[in-house]
Amino acid sequence: MKLPLLAAAATRVCVAATLSALSCSPAVAQGIDYSKLEIKTTDLGGGVYLLGWQGGDSLILVGDDGVLLVDTSVAAMGDKIKAAIARVSDKPIKLIINTHAHADHFGANEALAKGGAVIVAQANLRERMAKGQYLAAFNQTIPPSPPAALPTVTYADAMTLHFNGETVQLFHPPGAHTDSDTLVHFKRANVIHASGTIGGDGGYPFFDMSSGGSLAGTIVAEDKMLSLADDKTRIVADEGAPASTATLKASRDMLVTLRARVQKLIDEGKSEDEAVAAKPTKDFDAQWVHQGNFVTGDTITRLAYQSLKGVRPPTTP
Repeated sequence: MKLPLLAAAATRVCVAATLSALSCSPAVAQGIDYSKLEIKTTDLGGGVYLLGWQGGDSLILVGDDGVLLVDTSVAAMGDKIKAAIARVSDKPIKLIINTHAHADHFGANEALAKGGAVIVAQANLRERMAKGQYLAAFNQTIPPSPPAALPTVTYADAMTLHFNGETVQLFHPPGAHTDSDTLVHFKRANVIHASGTIGGDGGYPFFDMSSGGSLAGTIVAEDKMLSLADDKTRIVADEGAPASTATLKASRDMLVTLRARVQKLIDEGKSEDEAVAAKPTKDFDAQWVHQGNFVTGDTITRLAYQSLKGVRPPTTP
């Protein structure tokens, strides 16, 4: 998947880069033939299954109580997700958890909740869905969601669900990938959905400042997941195979080092372009930039610079 990341040169808000394999933005709906996408179902154990496709990941928890679904994708994927669930369980969808306010995580809410499923999310997500939002990083306006798509149960900081014999812990890391993230921890299955706070397939993470994200918050989110994980935990990103705890720790360590390097450049009076030219990620890029990763070293340097400087993206086009 390819989409240009449009720069707002006057405000220096957007990252001057080209996005390829875009997985963490609601802009994924543009130019994609969803009729050709296939969902790969992977049994993660404990009744938890990964539903993965080019551009996204969802999780389901199945059992006698019914189906719990984490993220519904874009509207065009709703029927495919429903069919993938039916191949695993004949029970109805009872709970839907939306991990953050990008439309590729809640777009099929209305269709998949028709049978009476309760939609759960962090409170900021409902507010963003109800009002609509402008994503400066993608120069895209997301319209308000219909009432039937909105979460009906919201929480502020943390929440615990008991379903199918599993303890499902929800944690909100403030200002991480967005300001509406939910980390979803399946304790028995030892699986965590990261809500975009780690990069897909081991790439650099993306924090969307137009949706309230930040570098500092992303580090906090990764620290939180490390506190929940052991060496057998599977961490699910926006896209791709689950990451290991070792990969998560490497990502956290990389972000902490990047923060220190970019802050030093800021303290030296360097402009954003000068900070990028200094290549503070040059020893990281071989590991964190690869086929399928849309955030380059220069991209994450700009994001880090803007986040540390407190740059505020515009709220309207």
